[in-house]
Parts: sequence; C-alpha cells; structure tokens
Amino acid sequence: MADNIATGAGIRGDRILRDGDPDRLGFEALARRLAMILTNPTIGDSLVVGLEGRWGSGKSSLLRKIENELDEIRADYPHSLVHFRPWLIGSRDALLAALFDDLSVAIDSIEADRGDASRSTKAKATKAINATRDFAAALGKLGGVIELAGTATALGPLAAAGKWVKELGGAARRDQAAKSLSTLKVDLAKALEALGHRIIVTIDDLDRLEPSETLEVLRLARSVADLPNVVYLICYDSEVIARNIKHAANVDDGHAFLEKVVQLTIMVPQPETFQLRYWFAEELNALCGDLSDEARTRLRTVADQEGGKQLRTPRAVNRALDAVRLLWPPLREVGLDFVDLVWLQLIKDANPRLYRWIEEYCATAAEIAIGAGRVDEEDRTDMLQSLLACVEPGYFDDIHYRYNFAEQLPGLDVNYAKDEGIFTLFTRFTGRERDRAIASRRLMSPDHYRYYFALSNPSHALLQADYDRFWAAVASGSNGTAALILEYHCTSTNRPMGKADMLFDRIGGAEGRDLVPAEAEHLLIALSNVLDEAYRKRPFDIGWVFSLWDRAERLVPKLLASLDAEERRARVIDTVFRYGKAISWVSSLYRHDIFYQGKFGDEKKPPSEWLFTSEELERISQIMNQRFEQLTLDEFLLAIEARRMLFTWVQGGGGDAAKEFIDIHLSNNDSFLRILETLRSVVSTSDGQFYVIKRSNLGDFLDYQTARERVSALAKIPSDLQKLAGTILTAFEEGENY
Repeated sequence: MADNIATGAGIRGDRILRDGDPDRLGFEALARRLAMILTNPTIGDSLVVGLEGRWGSGKSSLLRKIENELDEIRADYPHSLVHFRPWLIGSRDALLAALFDDLSVAIDSIEADRGDASRSTKAKATKAINATRDFAAALGKLGGVIELAGTATALGPLAAAGKWVKELGGAARRDQAAKSLSTLKVDLAKALEALGHRIIVTIDDLDRLEPSETLEVLRLARSVADLPNVVYLICYDSEVIARNIKHAANVDDGHAFLEKVVQLTIMVPQPETFQLRYWFAEELNALCGDLSDEARTRLRTVADQEGGKQLRTPRAVNRALDAVRLLWPPLREVGLDFVDLVWLQLIKDANPRLYRWIEEYCATAAEIAIGAGRVDEEDRTDMLQSLLACVEPGYFDDIHYRYNFAEQLPGLDVNYAKDEGIFTLFTRFTGRERDRAIASRRLMSPDHYRYYFALSNPSHALLQADYDRFWAAVASGSNGTAALILEYHCTSTNRPMGKADMLFDRIGGAEGRDLVPAEAEHLLIALSNVLDEAYRKRPFDIGWVFSLWDRAERLVPKLLASLDAEERRARVIDTVFRYGKAISWVSSLYRHDIFYQGKFGDEKKPPSEWLFTSEELERISQIMNQRFEQLTLDEFLLAIEARRMLFTWVQGGGGDAAKEFIDIHLSNNDSFLRILETLRSVVSTSDGQFYVIKRSNLGDFLDYQTARERVSALAKIPSDLQKLAGTILTAFEEGENY
C-alpha cells in the first residue's frame, strides 16, 4: 500500500465507478430495476426518462451501473444501447449529426446482432437508416442533403461508425428531401416500428453544456420523443438545467419547460445518514498507517464533525480523499500531522474562501509566535469579520464544532458568552504550546504550517538538517559552534530574525532537548565569543525583548543547569566573563544580575529569576571590573552599547575606577568629544528620533555646564573637530527640548 501511495496510485479523479469498484452507495439494486424498466416490452412508444441529481451526487456512476446491467440482460431483453455524450460535441449542427449518426449505427447493427441477414431484414434496416438520414437533414435545415458517410448494410456496422454526418452541397438528390418534416417523421416512425427493436439512448452530462446547447439537445429529444421503440435516459442537475433553459429559451419557468420533455423522473438517491463519512473514515484508515491513540481520536473527531459538515456528495468524498492521497506522501516524509492535513483538505474542497482565511491566519500567527509581528484590536476585529464573511450565517453556532475548529489553530479562543464574538483571535500562544506544536509538526507550528499549504517550509523556518548540523558542531567544540551561530544569524530569511533566533528558541523551549554537560559548556562559551560579532555582521535592536541577545540570555539558566559539577560550572563562568570576546553581551548578563539581585536599584527579584548565585555574582564583578580597567579608550568607545557598559561598570561597584578612566582622557579634545558622543542617548518621538545629552547622561563623569561650554567653544573653532563638536552641541540643545 505504501508503494502505491508514494507513486500517486489510487487517485480517482472525477471519474465514474468502474467494473470492480466497490458499490459504496448501493446503486447496484436500483440500476438492475431501472434496466428492467427501460427494456420492458410493454413500453411501445418512446419514453424520455430523467435521471436527476445535483453535481457530484453520483449520476454518472449510477448511469454506468445501469448500462452494465443492460449489457447483462441483453440476451433476454434484446435492445441496442446508444451512448450519446453531447458535451464532447461543439456546434448545434454537429449535435444533430452525431445523435442521428449514432442512431443509424445502432439500427444498422440490429439484424447483424440477431444473426439475421435475410433480404427482408436488409431492406428494413436500409429503409430505417434512410428515414433517419432524411429526418435529420430536414430537422437540421442545412439547405442541402445530409448523408451518412458510407452505405447501409445489414451484414455489419456502418462504415460511418464513430464519424459525423457530412453535408453534401447542392440540390437534393432524392425525392424524400422535398418531403415535409412531418412526413419524414412518419416515415421514420414506420421504419422503426417495422424493426420491432428497443433502442435505448443514454445522454450524460447535459448540465455541462452551454445554455443554447442544452436547449438544443432537449429540443432534439422532444422532436423524437414519440418515435416507437426509442427510450431516452438523460442525466442532469435539474436546477442547472432549469437555469440554462430560462436563459436560452427566454422563458419564465425552466422547470416547466423541462417537464414537457421528460415524462418520467428518477431521483438519484441520497446517501444514507452517516454513509459518506463512514466511507471517508474507512478510506482514511487505509491511508494513514500507524497513528497514536491521540491522533486516531482526533481523526475520528475530524471525520465526524468536519466530514459531516463538508461531505455532502460522493464527489466531495472522492475529491477530499484524492487530495489526501496526493499530498500525504511528501508531507509524511517530513513528519507532518495526518489529521491536520485531512481537516484542511475537507475545508479547502468545500469552502476555498475559508481555506484561504486559515492560510492567512496561520501565517500571521507564525509571525507573532516568532516575534516578527504584532496585531492590535483593530486587526483582530478585521480578521474576525473576514472569517465570518467566508461562511454562511450560523456556521459556528454549534459549540462543539466551534471548539474543535479553534483547536486546530494557534491562539484561537472560543467565546461562549452571547454578548461576545464567537472567537478571540491571536491570543497568547505560550512558549510551551508553540514548542509542542513545533515538536509534533502540527498546522499550528510556526516552523511547519506552510508545508500544509505549499509543500515547503516558511522562509524563516529552521530545517531539521540545520538543527542536526548545529548539534554536531556543539559536540565538536565551542569554535565550530560559534562559527555556525554566526552563519545562521547572517542567513537571510526575509524577516527581522535569522535562523539563529529560531535555533535559540528551539533550544530553550519546553520541548527542547536535554543537554549533556559538554554540550552546555561548548554552547555557553560559543555565545560569549560570537554575539558581539553577530550584531556587527547583521545589526538588530538590542533593546527589543526578542533580540538575538535576549534569546541567548534566556538560554543561560538552562545551560548552567546542565553543567554536572560545581567545579565545572565555576570554570565555565570564569571562562565566559574573563575571556569571552563578546564583552558587550557578557556585560549585559552581568548588568542583569546587578539589578535582579538588588546590587543596584530598588527592584530586587526572587532568586528564581537570577542568572547566577550571589557568590557567583561577586566573582563575576571582580572579573568584569578587571576587564574594564584593562580596556583602552578606543576599545571601550567602539564597544556595542558602550554607554550602557560604562554605567554597568559604575553600577557594579567600580564607580571610582570608571571615573578615573574617563578623567585620564578628558584633557584631549578629540577624546573628550568622543566620550560625549558615546554618552548620548536616543529619544523617539512622533517627529522622529533625536540624540540628546541630559544631565543624567553624564552622571558623575562630567560636570554638565562645564562640558557644554567647552563643546560650544570647540564648535566655533575651525578644525577637524568642529563638525563633531557641532553635533554634540545639538545633542545638548535637544536634551532641553525632550
């Protein structure tokens, strides 16, 4: 079975039942009864029988069953069967020609099928064929004689079998061509009656024709409706046909017109209650392979609730199954969720607008989940209104259906109160929920949702191969790990975040893997060496809570907890803070615990929110103060977030050393201006962003008024420093405005 699915075998398409196909709709008994009715010898005159059902109800399959049954009883109930398919034919004249050509072929074959080749029967066949030809020519009003290609013979099928009638220009060659239409019809009726043989004409897909063509076929059937021994079985959707008639014939009531043509109507029986969803579920069980108990429970719910809502016709079942058969093999290869695929395909076939809404919702939710986008209340309201516009009124009235619909999508909550909307959209999708969805590769996973719509991952997604490659690098050491983090960070994803952001989220998530001590050590040291360079290679907003630095910081507690011994933990912490090349990121870790442990400020946090123990922070403080003192002015000023790093030095207890470090360089005008440039801060307003220098920016390093007067003087002196001095002076001025 797996091989068949993989190669795409088993796709039904919109085809009718074939010999050997299971009779899931119970058509066989009905087909046998109808075949007996159509061959009943008590029907002497012509009869037009309508086989009526809406599109997708199985009309063509029932017709095929009837035709098969007619073949089975041909020996006991002699008849000829004409398969007329008008939707394959183009013009009105071609319709006329094709129908009477098929009738002529059937007539020509009658006596041969009986094994009767006497002179008398040859004459009857020839007479009937000529009468058919003459009537067709007159009915077509072609202005010339219509003649069958070939000659009539009672010994075999016409030479024209499968060909059209052709027109011969010029005057009529025979006297019959000048006869009236009524006379020609009488001649044809007598010839058919003399043959004494039932001809059954089946016409399928009448509702596929253009309105004018539909009307023409019905007029044809009506024009020969009283010919003896000819029975028509026509398949159609009455609503479609009535609309076509109303349009083409310019009548008020298309149904009334149809009733004048069709004498007996057989309705295609509707499937029994639950029959379609049972059929659907049975086929799914053959497709899905091994599923967990939880997945099978979800599959039963989807087949029952969504299947019950969307599967209205046999065609709908086949289309949904074909979609699953086609899409499941490639999705199975990447480990996606079978039940989510089934749910989505049911909706796609029944309501494409709702399918597109789900696609848009999942894409937006993914952006929110990875921190690349936000929505406000207006966005939520608009999206909800868009959802309701996709469905008919009352679609979500059933509370159970509403709940199960919401269960498929991230951040979609059901509202049960009558005075609230049916759903609240884009609610908080917790990290645990997100990580669980990613691990199981569900439709609600931000890393996998797009597979269900496009058979490919989202542009921002971290592939499993990327993930595996990373852990191989971690196992080998910190240098290779740092290089790969930098590569992932610089990989374009058409998003504010890179693959490294998603990697850190995956590692830190609730469903992330457990780390062995060596992995934790290598990764923590790699972070301490690479994160400053990552910012320089592809800058990001460090103050943003979803920045690469912030994501890396959230990994630190997990990494430290994975170290197996106190000695190892102490050694790794010492290496990170003493030798880590990413001094700005390392300083941000230090600053975090300075505030969280209450060493500075008045917002001390509980120990559960600390990165380090109080003893570890004391050791880190000693190391960092030593590193700050050893930096040159250029190294300090070129550091990322140099101003914040300078204040971290002060806040960590090194205020005197920091002030001394600044004082040493103030005598030089160039150094003085560069220090002030570093101490500027940014203010964002509706008018834009502005660099400012306020008294608080200078802290205890510089006297505000003295520094401003010195800058003002430098701005007036023509020199290489004049432009920079003017920029700094503007910052002082803006500091008074904002």
